[in-house]
Amino acid sequence: MARIQTVYIEEGNAVREIQTDVDFEELQRRHKLEEERRIREKRRAKNVRKRRKKLQSIYATMAIVFCVCFFVGYIYLQTGITERTDSIAQLETEISALKADNGATEARINTSANLANVRNTALNELGMVYAGSDKIVYYDMVAKDHMDQYNKVP
Repeated sequence: MARIQTVYIEEGNAVREIQTDVDFEELQRRHKLEEERRIREKRRAKNVRKRRKKLQSIYATMAIVFCVCFFVGYIYLQTGITERTDSIAQLETEISALKADNGATEARINTSANLANVRNTALNELGMVYAGSDKIVYYDMVAKDHMDQYNKVP
């Protein structure tokens, strides 16, 4: 059943047509379509929010994993540095102990190697003799701090 209703408004000496009601069924169909469109838009917006929330949770998880990996790596590096520092301290302790032992050994050698003993051993046991005056050769240096050798020294 189609019902069309026209409303006329009279202004002055002219009558104008203002509004025509469309079919009541057509109007209901339009309202129904509009309501369906709103429901679809709400669903779409809800799905978009869900996707955004899911992406945000994925991004947050990735950020947390990255931070954990970063801090684990940092702790690993700090541990390596601490181990190397301890190793260096131990090596420095060993070096100082070896230097002390070396100094003690050198002092013992210096005290045991008496020049008188060396002279007696060289003259008596090894048969060495002092150089005579005919074996000593003197060189004159004229204002030089070094000497050039052109022939074999006797």
